[in-house]
Amino acid sequence: MEYEYIKRAVARLDGHEGEIATAFLVSKEYMLTSRHTFISNPDKTTYRICFPNHVSEKEYAINNIYFEEDIDIDNLANDIAIIKLNEPIVDISPLVLDFSEIKVDEKWISYGFPGSQRSIGERFIGTINDFLSERPDKKFDINLNCDVPKIIDAQYGIAGASGAPIICNGKVVAVFSNESKGAIIGASSLRRSRYLIETNIATLEKQFIESPIQKSIKEAVTNTERFIEGFPDELHDFLRRELYELQQEFISNLDDIKFFLKNSKYPIANEETMGKGIEATLEIILMVRSMYGNIRILIEDDFANLRATSDKDINISFVYAQERNQIMPEILLKMHNQMINKSAAQIMIEYGRPIPPNPIIFDNCSSSIRHNLCKSCGHPFKFEGILQTYIETEDDGLIKGIENNNFALLNKTKIVCGECVRKVRDQVDNSEELKRMVVEKVYD
Repeated sequence: MEYEYIKRAVARLDGHEGEIATAFLVSKEYMLTSRHTFISNPDKTTYRICFPNHVSEKEYAINNIYFEEDIDIDNLANDIAIIKLNEPIVDISPLVLDFSEIKVDEKWISYGFPGSQRSIGERFIGTINDFLSERPDKKFDINLNCDVPKIIDAQYGIAGASGAPIICNGKVVAVFSNESKGAIIGASSLRRSRYLIETNIATLEKQFIESPIQKSIKEAVTNTERFIEGFPDELHDFLRRELYELQQEFISNLDDIKFFLKNSKYPIANEETMGKGIEATLEIILMVRSMYGNIRILIEDDFANLRATSDKDINISFVYAQERNQIMPEILLKMHNQMINKSAAQIMIEYGRPIPPNPIIFDNCSSSIRHNLCKSCGHPFKFEGILQTYIETEDDGLIKGIENNNFALLNKTKIVCGECVRKVRDQVDNSEELKRMVVEKVYD
């Protein structure tokens, strides 16, 4: 669903007279909102937090509020406040913060609660218009163009959206601040309040220093946006939403992602090469996700590293060759050798099921037809005809559990090259065709 990971993490901030502002989760116990919300009533006991797009009936009390010192009521410091909840929230993924520089004309998205008539919240989309003076006594330091919705009606109230996250490239860079009406909206940058946030939210400190993997993921998302531009216009919004959710899932589960990136490489990656191929990986997973809507990393499975869940679970292996033009049969044989001694492998052999699972997607391997095992573009003769050319006489029976030179089980393994998955882009006009083509390429 549209911006689902954002919607779940964004909350309505209620007072005695109903909803008054927006806040969003940045760790299990902390939220960010706008500082001016608390000017007229600083009593934290009078406020309640609820998440209408997660568990609407559950309310959370505020344990404490942190903000920068005010000059006076009319001349606020940076309009950001930190809320500490009275209990942790463990079933919502926090939004990720970004203190880096943002640029004029950069795109942003947001979600907030701008009035009682829009009780389930509202989506906002626009671009960065300009930057104001960075004097610390300014209430906000960024002006935003808002394109969705078009805020041109003087009666259109946006006051309740104060405190909503301003998100660029999947990360929060500012907080919705300005209460005035009109297409230009004021926002307070996180950069000006970095010390406040770092000092009071110790659990976030690791996020502030981007790891090489986080940087690689961010760059890969930017590059994958260019890949999306090659699709028909009507698919852009759908694919970008899927991409942003995928980015959030990657960032929120870095330990699992590191495991996946290390073990999906051929040969296994080290710290220096782990980030290699993330862009290719994102493109492939994005295509599969566009069909199934749910891709999960498997970190303890000997036979697959991805699982797509729809009406039934589909296990997939993704392999990225670190050196271009590595030959698929050689990689496949080594994968079989690693798996064949597993107890589960013996069971699969007995039942005549292929090892590794069906399907397996190779990327960055040889583009030669003779070497390419892709069911979509490869040579039509059986895999054993290719594989036997790579088996020396002394290696007969190399794959234990399968009689000498009998590669019947390998013939049941569906192998797809990453390039064929990408070529779906040039063959679709709408989302239904996209889903049909992905299934045809990957799991037909």
